[in-house]
Amino acid sequence: MSMWLFVLGLVGLALGAIVLLTVLALLERVHRPLREIERYADDVLAAGLGIARNLDAVDEAARTRELAAALPGALRKAIG
Repeated sequence: MSMWLFVLGLVGLALGAIVLLTVLALLERVHRPLREIERYADDVLAAGLGIARNLDAVDEAARTRELAAALPGALRKAIG
């Protein structure tokens, strides 16, 4: 009887190992696309931060435009 239990135990361990390897393989198949999505999200974030950094000077450009538009009138007053 004990030999029969030993054989059943080995079969159970073998099946458990097969199930474990199958689950690990499936988890890796899910994890790989998740890492790729994370890399894409990091790229999108970097691009968004670059756009935001480039748009920081828009207010100064608008102020420069206002000053340049006012310059001819100021020169007429100063000269004339």
